[in-house]
Amino acid sequence: MATSDTRERLERLVIARSRLQMARVGDDDRLNYELGYDSAALLALLLDAEDAFAIEVPPERVPELVGAPFARLVALVEAVRAGAGEGA
Repeated sequence: MATSDTRERLERLVIARSRLQMARVGDDDRLNYELGYDSAALLALLLDAEDAFAIEVPPERVPELVGAPFARLVALVEAVRAGAGEGA
């Protein structure tokens, strides 16, 4: 289960980088659709998340986020932070 701190920090990053005007991000909002992320913006968001959380997401995990809901991004960051980057 994601900590509220991780979710809140990622939500701020998503809102700041999205090309859409929004105040909240729902767990089921898909990054590429409801949140307006194309592949370049998604990669930039992931790099921001890596910097913000001092983590490195394995490159083979990046495709998991294409068309994924926001909750998947939160779970991925949580898994990498916990050292489970390969198995989550």
